[in-house]
Amino acid sequence: MKKKTIGWVLLGLVVFGAISFASYHIYQEQMIQSEEENKKVLNDRLTDLYEDQKLGYFKADISAEAFDDLTTEVKNQRGERRTLEEIAQAKKNFEIQTDLNDLFEIEVLNGMDLSAHPVLKTPKENQIQALKERVNESSAKDKEWGQDLSMLLSIADTQAKDFTAAENDVTNLVNKGSELTLSDYLTGVKTLAVLPDGKFKQQLLDKLAPVKNQLANENASFATQIQQSDASMETARKSYQERQAKALAERNKELTALKKELTKKQATYDSYKDLLESIEDSKKEESSRKESEEDSSRESDSDSSSSSDTESLDSTEDE
Repeated sequence: MKKKTIGWVLLGLVVFGAISFASYHIYQEQMIQSEEENKKVLNDRLTDLYEDQKLGYFKADISAEAFDDLTTEVKNQRGERRTLEEIAQAKKNFEIQTDLNDLFEIEVLNGMDLSAHPVLKTPKENQIQALKERVNESSAKDKEWGQDLSMLLSIADTQAKDFTAAENDVTNLVNKGSELTLSDYLTGVKTLAVLPDGKFKQQLLDKLAPVKNQLANENASFATQIQQSDASMETARKSYQERQAKALAERNKELTALKKELTKKQATYDSYKDLLESIEDSKKEESSRKESEEDSSRESDSDSSSSSDTESLDSTEDE
């Protein structure tokens, strides 16, 4: 093979190697950038499931499927293990909130809104204790969300004990039959008095109705005292609910203030985000321009080098 041909082959290999190295380097940078952007997108998706991630409050009206969908997406995008663990923990916390809401006749916590009048469906004391343990084991137990759940479970615990006591008293009154006295009745219904209005209380009242009617029919004086007892029960109920609602109303005021503050922060964040994206776009354009100039410079240097090598090869061949 002629020296000139060998020189051209060597030159081609050198140029090809340089181009391959540069291409691989660019590919690596693009892959790293793509992974970082992908990670940010997935983390933003997780953040979007919260009303406020720092405080632990989930967005209103989301479901457990939202966490499952995000898990699937992270796996498909080969997201990092840490993100999957965060999603799994978030789903556990959301399930605690869902199970807590399921104890009551209406949702007691939705987003950052607390119900002012939580009423248990039934006195499920074992479930309440199990939920307390789950909250204590939660990663968000010390956050505002965890503290609110503890408060709601404390209310649930108190109601459950009141419900159970009232249920036992009503059952005892009904079982007395003809031996029931007015004194027994007035003593027994005291535990029923403080219960908040709801389906369970109504079931107890319905169960007690035959006994109440029996006593009222036996003696006109009994009927008057029973009516007075009913009025006393209503006063006790209102007092009970007002005490309970007061604490929840104060907490709702705090949460409302927090939501307003978060809205302002979000507006500021969005403004900064738009500004940063604009700056980032400018940087990318500048970087792209510089790369273009560098490529043109390298091509020019390569042409000059090729010309020089060619002249050297021609000179060598002539000799």
